[in-house]
Amino acid sequence: MRLLLKATFFYLIITMIVFGVGGIMTYDIFRKQVQMETDRYLISRLWSLQNSVENGESPFSFVSENLSIKEVDNTIEETKYAFSDTLADHPNPRISRLEPHRKLSVIRKIEEKTYKVEIFDVIVESDDIFSGVFKSQTRLFIILGAVLVISSFLMSTWLFRPFNVTLQAIKNFKLYDVSELKLQKTSTREFKELNEILKQMTKKIQADYRSLKEFSENASHEMQTPLAVAKGKIELLLQSKNLDKEHLQLINSSYEAIDHLSKMSRSLSLLTKIENLEFSDFKKINLSEKVKSAIYDFQELLELKQIHIEFELARNVMIESDPVMIQILITNLFQNAIRHNVSRGSISVQLTKRALRISNTGHPLRSSSSDLFKRFKKDDQSGETIGLGLAIAKKICEVNKFEIIYKYEHERHVIELRFSGA
Repeated sequence: MRLLLKATFFYLIITMIVFGVGGIMTYDIFRKQVQMETDRYLISRLWSLQNSVENGESPFSFVSENLSIKEVDNTIEETKYAFSDTLADHPNPRISRLEPHRKLSVIRKIEEKTYKVEIFDVIVESDDIFSGVFKSQTRLFIILGAVLVISSFLMSTWLFRPFNVTLQAIKNFKLYDVSELKLQKTSTREFKELNEILKQMTKKIQADYRSLKEFSENASHEMQTPLAVAKGKIELLLQSKNLDKEHLQLINSSYEAIDHLSKMSRSLSLLTKIENLEFSDFKKINLSEKVKSAIYDFQELLELKQIHIEFELARNVMIESDPVMIQILITNLFQNAIRHNVSRGSISVQLTKRALRISNTGHPLRSSSSDLFKRFKKDDQSGETIGLGLAIAKKICEVNKFEIIYKYEHERHVIELRFSGA
């Protein structure tokens, strides 16, 4: 949900609370105002009655359903106005029901006689006042809400346009791109400050990235050269005929250590390139052909290790990715299935439109499966590996938005890749 729309809904909730409190206050004001006006009307009728009697008219000629006059003992003193709410018959004789009335009771001396006067008048019911206030407040809130929501959409396309352009520029930002981040000009001070900060940050990040990339490439290159020289000399030394068994073991151990270091250097360099999105040549790839080619490439190694492979591949499974990354991913998964297999074991490969599933026979893990895709985390039985193969596979899946899952079932290690939308 957009920021401005969220803010609009937040304001609407606050407005609803304010309208509710305001409705209660309005209802109370209206009720008191209606009561006050009714009381004034009753007093004016009393004055009119008193003036008419003082001018010679009979007080009893004014008696009606809404006015009652009784002559009482002259010794009774006059009283102040006494107002009360009561129920009386509806003014329309055709409607036989009681209606709320306002009553004025008072004792007055007129022309040396004392009268008890009661005057009634229909008042607006509290339910009617409440209903009127509720309807008016509800309609006003609906109109206000509609105006706020519509205006928020209009404002988001105009007022927040520079922010949306900036957001899109950040999404498209690439570390290896040497061009400066292009942002839309704006007259809003906050957006100006945001754009300036982002430009400074991206420049610094790009400069740091170039420095780190250059260092990594140089370090990897400079490391591989002496390692290759050392491996070559050790290979020559192994061919020497004057070495005893103990010396051969020491030299062989040194060769394996150097080879391990060389592989680790190449793998870390590869992992860094994947993380920095240097493999960005995304295109349509026929995954079925890639997997079939990998099975053919590993056929000799499988026969050498006496591992049986069976596969079921759907035709023309197309994905969009960098071909080099996909080749590395498939190779790592096959190498992992072969390396962690058992003698005379088997590998099963299944490819569908939604997933690639590779399973192999093998002993259960001795370490936690949650650490399987972490760098330098490997099972205790995998002493010959450097612990980066599945970390590289995991990183490639993250870049391609694939889901990679490991499980051990029916004495088989299973790794499943689920493609986007699966």
